Amino acid sequence: MAYSHSEGRYPQQRHYSQSEPINQGYHMEQIEEYDDRNHFVPDANKYINKQAYDRDYLDDNDDIGQFETDPAEILGSSYGHSPQYQYHDNRSYTHSYPSTAHSQRLNANVPPAAFGPPQLPSNTSPLVSPSPAPRGRGANPRNSHGIQLKPVSVLPDIYRSFFKFGVFNAIQSQCYDIMMNTPGNTVISAPTGSGKTVLFELALIRMLMGRNSHDIKCVYMAPTKALCSERYRDWSAKLDPIGIKCCELTGDTVGYGRDALRDAKTSTVLITTPEKFDSLSRNWRDHGDILSRTQLFLIDEVHILNETRGSTLEVVASRMKTRGTSVRFVLVSATVPNIDDIAAWIGNGTSGGPATVFEFGEEFRPCRLTRVVYGYPRKNQNDFCFSRTLDYKLLPLLQQHAENKPVLIFCATRKGVVGTAEVLMKEYQKLAEGKQTVPWTRPRKIEAVFHDSQLQVLATVGLGVHHAGLTMDDRRVTEELFIKKVIRVVVATSTLAVGVNLPAHTVVIKGVTMWQNGGWQEYSDLDFIQMIGRAGRPQFDKEGIAVILCDTEQERKYKALVSGTTLLESSLHVNLPEHLNSEIGLGTITDLNTAQEWLRNSFLFQRIQKNPGHYALDKTSDQTWQARLDALVESSICDLQKNDLVTGNEGGDHFTSTEYGDIMSKFYIRLSTMKSILKLSNKSTIRDLLELISSAEEMSDVRLRAGEKQVYKKMSDHNDIRYRVKVEKAADKVFIIMQAMLGGISLNSPEYKTADSQPYLDALAIFKHAARIARTIAEVAIVKKSGAVLKYGMELLRSLTAKAWEDRPIVLRQIEQIGEKSIKLLNRRAPFGDAVVAAARRLPQYSLKVTEVSTTTFGGDKPVAIELSIECGLIGAPEAKSTKGKERKQASLGMTAILTLTSDNNLVDFRRISH
Repeated sequence: MAYSHSEGRYPQQRHYSQSEPINQGYHMEQIEEYDDRNHFVPDANKYINKQAYDRDYLDDNDDIGQFETDPAEILGSSYGHSPQYQYHDNRSYTHSYPSTAHSQRLNANVPPAAFGPPQLPSNTSPLVSPSPAPRGRGANPRNSHGIQLKPVSVLPDIYRSFFKFGVFNAIQSQCYDIMMNTPGNTVISAPTGSGKTVLFELALIRMLMGRNSHDIKCVYMAPTKALCSERYRDWSAKLDPIGIKCCELTGDTVGYGRDALRDAKTSTVLITTPEKFDSLSRNWRDHGDILSRTQLFLIDEVHILNETRGSTLEVVASRMKTRGTSVRFVLVSATVPNIDDIAAWIGNGTSGGPATVFEFGEEFRPCRLTRVVYGYPRKNQNDFCFSRTLDYKLLPLLQQHAENKPVLIFCATRKGVVGTAEVLMKEYQKLAEGKQTVPWTRPRKIEAVFHDSQLQVLATVGLGVHHAGLTMDDRRVTEELFIKKVIRVVVATSTLAVGVNLPAHTVVIKGVTMWQNGGWQEYSDLDFIQMIGRAGRPQFDKEGIAVILCDTEQERKYKALVSGTTLLESSLHVNLPEHLNSEIGLGTITDLNTAQEWLRNSFLFQRIQKNPGHYALDKTSDQTWQARLDALVESSICDLQKNDLVTGNEGGDHFTSTEYGDIMSKFYIRLSTMKSILKLSNKSTIRDLLELISSAEEMSDVRLRAGEKQVYKKMSDHNDIRYRVKVEKAADKVFIIMQAMLGGISLNSPEYKTADSQPYLDALAIFKHAARIARTIAEVAIVKKSGAVLKYGMELLRSLTAKAWEDRPIVLRQIEQIGEKSIKLLNRRAPFGDAVVAAARRLPQYSLKVTEVSTTTFGGDKPVAIELSIECGLIGAPEAKSTKGKERKQASLGMTAILTLTSDNNLVDFRRISH
């Protein structure tokens, strides 16, 4: 609907109704109001059609998107009408829409009207991203682009309940026919919150409708475990009632046991991360019955190709293209300028050519987003001092942008979060005491109680903090008060952008770097996009604001990033040797020619042709892109051969993965870690193995924060720490935490928990990798016949798996009834003792018999030769009942390992016996 302007203002009230009855004379009327700032104010009481109001304003599902169309217009267009409106002063007009044939490519980046820049301090130079002009209800993407909105009723009855709304939005309607009626690959680029997940669901529905058996599978892949968990909960709720099973395969849900794989075999939808699916598909021979049945591959947030982790996504997709059978790919991305390169890489299956592309601009965002970049001079400050300087820039910016609406401020460190909140509180109090305008209203009363007294004080002025170092209760209270609008500003670390859905009107990213691995590193593009994506609440706001603070040298880069003009590049070249090793092990690559052919199926191949300088890798800049590609492959293969991971002749005619290469691929070990394992001497001790694991590249996400050294120094002095170390770097922290867990030290003890330190959470991340690396050490030792390393590697593997040293009382915690407290006090009343004894009896018991068969002497010239007969076996079957008579599921024993060594740790024999 077009509004007439009167002296630059919207009319305060405008009444209209639909003169043509719809649905058996159903009549609707809507009254629209604008406040004194020309912001639309929805009012449920002014909707005769209450259902339409609920759909337009109360649906807070970011994935579905919000309509910007009045209910009469939606119903009219959905049923093929050309809506006719009648004003109350009897003026009428008909708004007709052109019927457009479906286009394979929708380029929706129509140049929007720009807004003027805000008033800024004189020392800053902002960028305000182009945004469409404010629109009244009725002016929507359908009007602009001739998109006819489709009702959910076009789906079969069984699938309609998937959706909480009655009509698909403009993006979903435009893509509907391709998603539902064609088998081709599709790439969609659209703003955050515009309803892209619905497109995945449509593709899934098509697969379910066309399946001939229950054996086919769909894989959904997302970059974060939080996103996978969210999708698992949502889709399980929708699919379980119709008999379709979902399975979540992430680092939080999958170990190396068989239960998860058993679930995957019986599930139709697998929800996973690139790393976990890479690990699964590297062992294609073992899991071929799962992988070969995949017919639909859904990739969310494909713009992570730009990051180091993007190489894994790239390899997995290429592997499924090569080894899969009739796999359909659907990829979605945030707005990026070179989406065509992704389409060319993924292709369109057997028909050839690029995948179908849908590209939607910012005007399709359900809540208009304004992005502002402020650059400040650093003045020779280090990152810590510069971050502190930015704290004092925040309050004036909030006065300018926040409009007394909810604000999220993202900081780099936990300590920085608290420091920023304290500065804001002091600055706020100064304004309030001076009777000056404040950017948010102070709460009248705080009824909630925090465990941390500092949070209680901050809450009195409407401030909250949120980071992993707080208790779960304090984090939950902060979230609840923010949602209830008691707390108006929350200062948080970037993890809040990933794991918790707390959208705000204004998001401020205070600095573009974070402290990681002993140094400052810039946020990944994915982190950045997720933080910005929290700005704007479609159910409350017409617009959101994202403010980025950085130094002047970074200003140009982030102006390009927030404008969506940053090109996606491949990161495959960064760790190409690891991926080549796995493909050689799979048999995909057998020589230089097949290696180069494999690389031509990658996203790297698409980008190196257009931007070869980005992939120079210290080579001469005058190389052609073809020469650069060949050099990448040859240097990677040489690196693998030099480390005994791959063998091949000089001409590169035939490559074969060695036992070491197979181990590296099977256990998903980084190349740098594998090199360290291969260099272990036969005199290595358990301490040497622990130090290797602590410094492994897999542990690089563990950070040593500025305030943690004292905590870990105190922990290092504990009696149950076997090996002391001076804590100077992140690897030392990992070294101490592993020993603390094995020694039974309580990491939740108050003496080790501070605002900067949360050892238990760090331990969870460490132990996801530690046992896998220890297993790799043992497997390599078997091949090398290194007795000492094998002995200590297996002992360490058992300890890490049980989270207990074998020769300490803590080992008893493997018995179900014994916990952290009861292990120190076992003289409890019956029937506790009976339960412990019954649990111990369920453990496997072995028999061992060693018999000397013969002895041969050599007159002192050589050592005596003794032939031994060794018999071992399992004594009986473990009991399956507890003392309470409840049936227990008997754990699988898997296999028994038998290691025979001499007294000086020389390997005599090693074998595994399956049960």
